[in-house]
Amino acid sequence: MHRIDRGGVLTELSRRDRKRERTREQIVTAARALFLAQGFEQTTVLQIAQTADVAVQTVFNHAPSKEALFFLGRVAYALEMPQLPPAEDGEEPADVLVRHLTERTMGYLHSLEDPDNLAMAGQIDSSPVLASYERTILTETEQGLTATIAEQLPDVDAPWAAALLLATTRTHAHAHRRALVPGVPACEALSQVKQELPGHLRAVLAVTRRAGVLTG
Repeated sequence: MHRIDRGGVLTELSRRDRKRERTREQIVTAARALFLAQGFEQTTVLQIAQTADVAVQTVFNHAPSKEALFFLGRVAYALEMPQLPPAEDGEEPADVLVRHLTERTMGYLHSLEDPDNLAMAGQIDSSPVLASYERTILTETEQGLTATIAEQLPDVDAPWAAALLLATTRTHAHAHRRALVPGVPACEALSQVKQELPGHLRAVLAVTRRAGVLTG
């Protein structure tokens, strides 16, 4: 069993790490099944531990709260946003950033074609606790993206750009999520996002680049 770390390096897991990963998968599987069956609010950590056949403390060893457990393994797209891929032929840093954010957002939206993933996403929209936790995750993503933009695009106001870029991707994601719940065909909704999102992201960079020049 291997793992890709946050720097993109593939490493082999030790026996102890493999055991921990299996336990984590048991817990995530049990939690997901319970959340889908009875909802986040009605599910307890004790129920999750019993279903996964582990101690309650073992659950907390993998996630510090029920909210963290709900999102465990489900926010890779957000964590990957600050990590830009190599440039393709002829790409400028701004092009790489727009392509990367579009690909990450589209990857997340494609995952909602799974009815279970869509149902889990719907719980976020209906739970103030989960919505608040999601904002915490996005705040961490924004901080990482700010650092990346400051390094790769020095003529851009990095904090402003990061905040607006993430707000743009999130607005598209939420609109797509809400469109799918009433039954809009996924291919139709995805096509619209793929067509519109890159232009909106470029518009954000244009605005914040001018601000960066003006503010020095």
